[in-house]
Amino acid sequence: MLKSILIRLATMFVTLVGVAIVVFILIRVAPGNPIAMMVSPGATEADIAQLTALYGLDKPLLQQFFIWAGGVLQGDFGTSITLKQPVAGLVLERLPATLELSILALLIALAIGGATAIWGAKERGRPGEAAVDLFNGATLSIPDFLWGLLLILLFGVLWPVFHISGRVSPQLNLDFTTNFYLFEALVRFRFDVLQDLMAHMLMPALSLALPLAAIISQLLKQSLKDVLQLDYTVLARVRGFTETQVILREALRNAALPTLTLIGVQFTFLIGGTVIVERLFAYEGLGNMAIDAVINRDLPLIQGIVLMFACLFILVNLVVDIAYTFLNPRLRHG
Repeated sequence: MLKSILIRLATMFVTLVGVAIVVFILIRVAPGNPIAMMVSPGATEADIAQLTALYGLDKPLLQQFFIWAGGVLQGDFGTSITLKQPVAGLVLERLPATLELSILALLIALAIGGATAIWGAKERGRPGEAAVDLFNGATLSIPDFLWGLLLILLFGVLWPVFHISGRVSPQLNLDFTTNFYLFEALVRFRFDVLQDLMAHMLMPALSLALPLAAIISQLLKQSLKDVLQLDYTVLARVRGFTETQVILREALRNAALPTLTLIGVQFTFLIGGTVIVERLFAYEGLGNMAIDAVINRDLPLIQGIVLMFACLFILVNLVVDIAYTFLNPRLRHG
């Protein structure tokens, strides 16, 4: 097991190096001069050349990469061209907001997808299963950003019960020590902040969760149907268990294993989906900052954000692989 983890860690490092090289090259061959975009209209060629030298963009491409990579290995991701602040600090400041939004969306997706899958498996062969399939098909056919627009129209305009922009109301007194506002509000029993955070986060989280819930529901339902045909579930019915008890006590644990891998893969896509949804709701997360960085061609900030997203994707997949190994007795004993 330890050897497998070490191999995965080595693979992670190689993957990150590959991502860094690809991103570094792509954003530099793209058209546009980031220095020319940040200077005033009356700036001279000498001013542009001075700023270009300041950010090291006048050096050969290979030399630029090694300078940047050497800084990254020391924890220095460079300085944002537009915000004039260290990239590492900017990324770490916005990262908690994106993580909290993604985790909340995952929990909502698990709740909706798990409940509909169990109901569909219980109603297999009857209209209830057809209703679950219809719900999954309709939910999956609508992308997350379109769900966001629909939710804004319903619960932000027609029936305004939630906030449609921002992460937290500015008038609240936030004396938190970290940017994990949701976690600290729970730990400190700041229910006023918690209510305000949920009013801001629920719609973007639901927008991200609904397509994922449909995927979870469909796979878990099919896995449950397969497991419910095995001998030990038939024996459980003979012993007098109800169908719900058979599903929850006997079938769900084994049927959930294939779904676990899917959740890990889809969770990485969910984190990537925060880019558009955060922009739609003006949510102060890493995805919203990424769009601003691309618009302004802020090269150091783009590189830092992409590397952070790559680290998240790789870590999530590693955690899922380890969890799957522990939950699957055949892999664990092997």
